[in-house]
Amino acid sequence: MTQQPEPLAAPPAPPAPVRTEHVPCPACGADAPRPYRSDMYRIGEVRFGLVRCPCGMVYVDPRPDDEALGQIYDDPSYYTDGYNLGVETENYFDRREELIAQYDRAVAEIEEETGIREGRFLELGSAGGFFLAAARGRGFEVAGIELSPPAIEYSRRELGLDVFAGYLEDAPYAPASFDLALADNVLEHTLCPARSLAHLRDLLRPGGHLVVIVPSYVNSFYFRAMLRLRALLPRRLLGRHLLRILKFDEGDAGYPYHILEFDRATLLRLVREAGFEVVSVQGSVPLPAHLFKRDDLSAGERFLRGVFRFLDAGMRRGLLPAARLRFLLRRPADSPPTGGAG
Repeated sequence: MTQQPEPLAAPPAPPAPVRTEHVPCPACGADAPRPYRSDMYRIGEVRFGLVRCPCGMVYVDPRPDDEALGQIYDDPSYYTDGYNLGVETENYFDRREELIAQYDRAVAEIEEETGIREGRFLELGSAGGFFLAAARGRGFEVAGIELSPPAIEYSRRELGLDVFAGYLEDAPYAPASFDLALADNVLEHTLCPARSLAHLRDLLRPGGHLVVIVPSYVNSFYFRAMLRLRALLPRRLLGRHLLRILKFDEGDAGYPYHILEFDRATLLRLVREAGFEVVSVQGSVPLPAHLFKRDDLSAGERFLRGVFRFLDAGMRRGLLPAARLRFLLRRPADSPPTGGAG
């Protein structure tokens, strides 16, 4: 019998105290946002809403201050609840072999796209180190940067990886010392994405490549349509897991891990301003585990799985707006450093 997905975990006990700060748009610096979604996230009794800048950027404002943000990542339950954001039904660390195999295919794809098959590989937000382990297995010299103490400890102890504990700007890496870099589902967590991108550019050798992957559903046509049509959508058909993935109900998205919500236009502007050439852009949609890792689906669940397959195919072909964006970027061969690294 196929195992049923575990019930969704409740958010962990909130850190205290929770202090907040007002911020201008992290993409353009303007300070004239409009309300976008109230009560999107919560830490204990403190609620956090999203606003939208005229430039198109969506972000949390006011947001938790640095100390409060650090506390929510210190909690080991992040890798059960926050890291997957409902898309997966298993703890991240329990998926080790599955993810290393998946990332081996991803590294092979990067090799094919860039022609780079050896050298130094950097991952920003390396989590438990599974992507780095896959890259190392294919012959790269790897290094990671991570903030979460449980993830750092795991990647060092279990995989023997070189992982710096701290912020990108403090990492002890020389300018122009990496051939490839990855920021997979990381920029939406950063306080200043422009600074992070500029720093990553300077860490790459001229001609080096960076892969950036960000979720874009919350800053998309789909999410805005869901907000307008919420009363008409069939809650029973969608089911509890999917309702949470879609962030259907206010305050049900848990902690404000994603303080930024990009769309294609805002991210495109930021990477170009950071000095990157855009090699390719591809859209997709995350495939919910409770629909794609089980065989005993109801008729309604089979219908929803078909909908996700249709959407994913359309997004990958560029026919539909993306719910997740993958940018392949290149540092121009003749580009001078910006001073972000070193």
